[in-house]
Amino acid sequence: MIIGCVGIGGKGTRLGMTFSKEMLPQRNYMFYNPISNHLVSKMEEAYAEHVYFIHGLELKQDVVNFYKDVSKYTHITQNQLGFANVLNEFINYVKFDKNDSILFGMPDTIFEENPFIKMVELDGVVSGLFTTDAETKVDRLYKDANKFKIKSKLTDELTDNFWGILKFDGKNLLEAHKENLFEKYTEVGDIVNFLGFKTIQGNKYIDLGTWPNYNRYLSKGYY
Repeated sequence: MIIGCVGIGGKGTRLGMTFSKEMLPQRNYMFYNPISNHLVSKMEEAYAEHVYFIHGLELKQDVVNFYKDVSKYTHITQNQLGFANVLNEFINYVKFDKNDSILFGMPDTIFEENPFIKMVELDGVVSGLFTTDAETKVDRLYKDANKFKIKSKLTDELTDNFWGILKFDGKNLLEAHKENLFEKYTEVGDIVNFLGFKTIQGNKYIDLGTWPNYNRYLSKGYY
């Protein structure tokens, strides 16, 4: 079984909006299609049978109202905030098998093509790698090893590749829980480092969590 996991705990304070940033509209649609649906649609194209939205301490009601089909979507609140705790809440709430595939990504991003489709064909943890020339906080890779450098700017020691989406097998998340990784680490990149990972190269990607990037996406038709 293939399952989607989407973390929507961020409050969007950088945007200063009265509604959830995940509900900003995508461009080039004749109907309302929020940016979060880009990620969700990519997961479903890769045959995700159900998508779990991990909210913060409170549900984002506008997201709940849009993804209201209970046969396809489930909404969960976090008991403890933190990016890595998105996966921890998923483990605590969702019944999954060690051989299931769990797709993970951020709902305020847009990326070209669909690396998820190739990622589910590989065993273990798989990272979809992207590049960007837009200002963003990203987890880049060391040049000579598959290790993450958490939220570091590009330097001579780092490539311009960063992770944008991930695929775990159920056994990987069970190992992370057994090793108490969610108590040791607050960043997903550290957990992926510990588990080890393979990579699939993606193409263009943009983080729409800031007004400059969102306006750039709208005006220039990024990719």
